Amino acid sequence: MTKRISNISLCFFFLVGVLACISQSLAEKKGEGPVIYLDKTSHTFPPVFEGVELSHTFTVFNRGTASLDLKKVTHS
Repeated sequence: MTKRISNISLCFFFLVGVLACISQSLAEKKGEGPVIYLDKTSHTFPPVFEGVELSHTFTVFNRGTASLDLKKVTHS
């Protein structure tokens, strides 16, 4: 009897986890919450002489319904 209750509990928690993942996925597809979109995700500069400053602008869009906060941006 205890083993059966344990198995039922395990199945219940597994099902709750699966449903949580599905609902999060559906919310992202509906555009609820922030949804980041970039027109380009990388840029390659042409060869230049040492000391020449280069810059490039990436355009970031929020296609969601909530505010998108960018906390940290790094280079590679």
